[in-house]
Amino acid sequence: MARVAWTARLRPEKIEEYVKEHAAVWPEMRQMISDSGVRNYSIYLCGDRVFGYYECDDPASSKAYQAAQEVTKRWGAAMAPLFHPEVAEQGLQDLPEIFRLD
Repeated sequence: MARVAWTARLRPEKIEEYVKEHAAVWPEMRQMISDSGVRNYSIYLCGDRVFGYYECDDPASSKAYQAAQEVTKRWGAAMAPLFHPEVAEQGLQDLPEIFRLD
């Protein structure tokens, strides 16, 4: 099992909207994430930063599956205006794991 973490910056004036949208993630988006092999997925907020964490067996396969789905494209288009411009240029920033207590 792999553990994946990512971060991205939100536009400060869009934080409330981001939180609202994630309180009601589309059912087809939730299903697609599960179908991609992702489990135990959480997103945290700290100021204008969001941090995501999930587990899966094969991160590359999960990401490729998600990228190929129509719902991912629609969700990405809906979320793009909420993120700081660096996200459009660089994407979500994967975080290296530096400590684990099992």
